[in-house]
Amino acid sequence: MEKIKQPYGVPPGKDQRDALQQAACAYVARHQLVPPLSMEELRDHASRITHHSSLIDYAMVLLNNEVWRETVASIPYERRLLLLPQCLRDFKHCPAEIDEFGLLCEECGRCNIGELQALAEELGYVVLVAEGSTVVSKLLEGGKVDAVVGVSCLNALEKSFPHMAAGAIPGLAIPLTIDGCIGTEMDLGHVRDAIQLKSDTPWENQLDLDRLQEIVDGWFAPSREWETETRTGQIAYEWLLKDGKRWRPFLLACTYSALNEGSIDLPDEIRRLAIAVECFHKASLAHDDIEDADDLRYGEPTLHRQYGIPVALNVGDLLVGEGYRWIASVATRTVELLRIAAENHHTLCLGQGEELYGLSRETPFTAKEAIEIFRRKTAPAFGVSLLLGAVAAGADDTLLATLQSFSESLGIAYQIRDDIDEYKTGEAVDLRASLLLALANDHKPLEWLRSDSPNLSHIFDELMVVEKASQLLEHYKNEAVRALNPLQNALLKSMLRRVATKMLGGI
Repeated sequence: MEKIKQPYGVPPGKDQRDALQQAACAYVARHQLVPPLSMEELRDHASRITHHSSLIDYAMVLLNNEVWRETVASIPYERRLLLLPQCLRDFKHCPAEIDEFGLLCEECGRCNIGELQALAEELGYVVLVAEGSTVVSKLLEGGKVDAVVGVSCLNALEKSFPHMAAGAIPGLAIPLTIDGCIGTEMDLGHVRDAIQLKSDTPWENQLDLDRLQEIVDGWFAPSREWETETRTGQIAYEWLLKDGKRWRPFLLACTYSALNEGSIDLPDEIRRLAIAVECFHKASLAHDDIEDADDLRYGEPTLHRQYGIPVALNVGDLLVGEGYRWIASVATRTVELLRIAAENHHTLCLGQGEELYGLSRETPFTAKEAIEIFRRKTAPAFGVSLLLGAVAAGADDTLLATLQSFSESLGIAYQIRDDIDEYKTGEAVDLRASLLLALANDHKPLEWLRSDSPNLSHIFDELMVVEKASQLLEHYKNEAVRALNPLQNALLKSMLRRVATKMLGGI
């Protein structure tokens, strides 16, 4: 039976395309939409500017263009990439060769690729005539370009949205007016306008996350600041400076920077607050390792295996006190900073307590119980980092509430991903508090089964618990993204999307 081709989702008439573009422009201005927008947001807004279901995808492209238009216009031409599809060439007569990067256009004049390439390159663009996103991803990751102007079929553009939103990559997408592999067409004037788009507004660069990470790592480098006369203090500081991902001080520094126009000139009070949240984190690790009877941390013996439980407990307590001491040394909004730290510390301890109590029972956790423990135990460490950075930057209560909501979903997603990774790599020694065992228990009560049973892997496969955990991971990733919808600060919103992607993988 012959397959019926669905109508292409781009209006064939220029007047209709222009009318929809004007509607998208007016809508974005009226609602003051701030990029990046998630697929969910784009689809919701698109349904409000067209009642034709066949045009929703096209309207999403137009809306995404409009929210990024001013940003792209302010980015220098030499920091932009023009991506053109090979399907625009004259297949019968094109003399160009193709290498691993794409089509090597000779600008022979048989199609419009050469004209657009010449225009863009004269302005300073990087130009690629290629299919797919692999090369583009490498250029973006390597810091070669900061914005993309892309021409492609509507389906390909749709697929690129989640990746660009996750990376907070500014871009303008021009859908082909006629799709297919051969004989495709585009609105040439629209593409020319997009290439030449320019604004006098100074470019507010994205946060330099790599540079911020270097700064944060430098705060924990060995120095005279960490010298102490007591053996207890020495052990505590050695533990504090141990390698780690340092997500928490990094989040704090990024939040402050984003709320200060991306400045990486961070005042000393931010360093002090960053040290404080790392003190809290390393204290919780010392205590967790005792409570979980773990033998290794960072590939080395845990603190209590090196020095004994009494010493490790005392060092953890010392680091908690050190955290509050560092916060108290900040002169501005000190009471509010201490309140936030204390509230999150309180929540974290309640979460840890619920886990410990649950482990003393005969039956495994339910998935609902495990998620609630993650909300209390893991999320507060991210929440305190975001909130302290925001308070130091002068944030109001509305912004703090948004960050609190984001941190809860981020923390849950982070712990789910950690549980999945530890199980897959075989690093999980005890799965009793793992979401995977909880999901298995929900579907097949496991009172009779030890978490270290040799049959556990078979049962997990049978019940598809890794797949179910992965679905929950995607849910909480999306919840984290959704929590950012109210943000009106594009730099902060973009930063949080990029950091969440870095922590959790693609969103």
